[in-house]
Amino acid sequence: MSKLLVVSILLFAACGSKSNANTSPTGGPGEPLVDPTLPSWAPKTCVDYHKAVVQALDCDAIDQGKRDEIKAAYESSSTAWKAEGDASAARVDEIGASCASTAESVRAESAGTCEAAR
Repeated sequence: MSKLLVVSILLFAACGSKSNANTSPTGGPGEPLVDPTLPSWAPKTCVDYHKAVVQALDCDAIDQGKRDEIKAAYESSSTAWKAEGDASAARVDEIGASCASTAESVRAESAGTCEAAR
């Protein structure tokens, strides 16, 4: 129940922001939900980052303190992206690269203990 609440908080943290028109609010079969509050310009790597976060939050093998850190980092990044408005192409590339590296870091936390989202 608490995991559902955490995921819900992540999904609805920024009411009123543009949703990503290129994604479904749900993942495919067996995949984590996709954050519907991501800006429309958000690169796929940020969607992948969100999926990795959701999966890590659902992984009991990861220490709760570390899961809290992962959640807080995603929320902070997500809030910053939403504040960008319509980001320039260069900024989107910069954010995309950051999402890719951070998603890999989150996946590394669960390597060998929980299935990694891609």
